Amino acid sequence: MTDPAGPRPQPPSPVAEVLRLTGPAVLTSLLQTLAFLADRVMLARHGAISLGSMQISGTVMWSVFSVFFGALIGTVALISRRVGAGELERARVVARAAVRLAAGIGLVVGTVGSLSAGLIAQVMAPPGPGSDAIQAAATVYMRVGFCAYPAVFVTAAGALILNGSGDTKTTFWIGALANLLNVVANYVLIYGATIGPLEIPELGPAGAALATVLAYMLACGLTLAVLRRPSCPVQVVDVFGRERTQAASLARREVVRLSSPAIVERLVIHVGYVSFAAVVAALGATVMAANQALLTLESICFLGAEGFGVAAATVVGQFLGRRDPDGSSHGGGFAALSCALALSGFGVLIWATAAWTLPMFVAPGESGEGLIDAAQRAMPILVIAQPMMAIAVVLGHGLRGAGDTRSPVVAALVGGLLVRVVGCWVLGVQLGLGLRGVWIATALDWTLRSVILGAVFLRGRWRALEL
Repeated sequence: MTDPAGPRPQPPSPVAEVLRLTGPAVLTSLLQTLAFLADRVMLARHGAISLGSMQISGTVMWSVFSVFFGALIGTVALISRRVGAGELERARVVARAAVRLAAGIGLVVGTVGSLSAGLIAQVMAPPGPGSDAIQAAATVYMRVGFCAYPAVFVTAAGALILNGSGDTKTTFWIGALANLLNVVANYVLIYGATIGPLEIPELGPAGAALATVLAYMLACGLTLAVLRRPSCPVQVVDVFGRERTQAASLARREVVRLSSPAIVERLVIHVGYVSFAAVVAALGATVMAANQALLTLESICFLGAEGFGVAAATVVGQFLGRRDPDGSSHGGGFAALSCALALSGFGVLIWATAAWTLPMFVAPGESGEGLIDAAQRAMPILVIAQPMMAIAVVLGHGLRGAGDTRSPVVAALVGGLLVRVVGCWVLGVQLGLGLRGVWIATALDWTLRSVILGAVFLRGRWRALEL
């Protein structure tokens, strides 16, 4: 007997879903750096003190957010699994719990960060001339910037919810509007402006921080408005209303349980990065500058991999929810391999355009021969590392989307903390390979991570995880 409503439409294939989700997710990842770059470029024009203060405030605020954002990572696995299974009411309970948790984390972290801004700046300020001015500017930026953290974390939670439900376009448009506001507000508030009868004073770093706050408030408001729409698959109404149901308590515990390993992973990554930077610093100022140039160029590839990873996490989780583990494997594998191919092409493009891009990192009036020479000799190793980085990043996201948040911790610990840091010291310093040694160790790190995560993915135990 035929269903009177007609045959149900066939769900899209995992490959089609990856292709649909990847484009907006990649663009969103690139947009996330625009606020960061806008602050730095405009503060550089404002003065050396203003730019120097961002070495403190920017690093601290990014690190703090990155670590505590790990507490929300499990949201994607839970939302995508529930949406894939058609359990939209359970998905809404998880979404509401995630937004409330994000607001609480943002409020606590933002308050502590704002109150501690002066002490943090004092500890991290460089010695020498201008130290007091840099410390004062960094303090003001952090005191203002940390006030936005409730909005920052709620926006991030909303993005996880929308992505997990299969909507990566909305997060892109919200990010685009917020970043447009950030750029315009930066220009007005950093340098000052006269708009009709309104006289806006020059605020410098405080203006940059205020512009970022305004941008995140807009993003937060838009995100909550989207989540409240009846057309949203995981509509979230009355987010901050009183709720004491067993389902809500269980959802909060599930988010925290799945996310806890992600916090450890991010701590490991940051410890590894700080240690890595310390080893590179031992190689001298020229190598440090050349390495920073290469990392900046590579960040384009990394952000592309993050976009593919968002698609992989959503597809893996949703197809597991549909009781189609083969579709999950197919989607995750396709995302990783297609990203590896794309990043290989980007890596070659970076190498081919090095003669034009590397001089951009040389200060006016300086020859930059040492920086350019060191970077060019290490560039081929960067190219070789890109497909390995792609596989590691995308499979890490895919496993988290399945609910396996522990395997990426192991990969980060072995690859990022041990192999990269020790390898940099042995190859770069002890064996005298300099920047080439640093990037050989980096390539070994990504290769080992891709092997570990690839083995876990192919083994397939994640396919049987119940959430």
